[in-house]
Amino acid sequence: MKRQDRLIQEKIHDPYYEGKKYAEPTVCGDCRLVYENGRWIEKDQMPENPNIQLCPACRRIKDRCPGGCLYLSGKYFKMCRQNILNLIKNTADQARGKDPTKRIMWQTSTETGLEIATTDGHLARRLGEAIYRSQKGTLDLKYGDEDRLVRVYWCREK
Repeated sequence: MKRQDRLIQEKIHDPYYEGKKYAEPTVCGDCRLVYENGRWIEKDQMPENPNIQLCPACRRIKDRCPGGCLYLSGKYFKMCRQNILNLIKNTADQARGKDPTKRIMWQTSTETGLEIATTDGHLARRLGEAIYRSQKGTLDLKYGDEDRLVRVYWCREK
């Protein structure tokens, strides 16, 4: 008789999650992060004779495949743009301090405001929530069905 209470394994939809460990020492060929104890970390000294691989963040950047996008718009954004960009930079720096693979990929001006692409969907959400907490406005999160792309929309008119 088969058990009915078995755990169902969820599919991992992130194409940049390999599910394997790299041989140590491994260094990212682009950003110079070091893979150590199962994590990518920033180090002052590079190990001797490392393996060279791209970290997941650099692969995303190279492929131009963001994990999250933050869209900022509204009259208030145009008036307070620099303050909001400073908040975004500080929040992104704080996230990168905890996990250096979480970073901003690009910023693009649009007709309505600004688009910011991130290597991680959680970072896009975290940036949007930080802006919402400090500046109010409206915040809308949209998650893709099959992919792990998160779209975060923040807007404030007044």
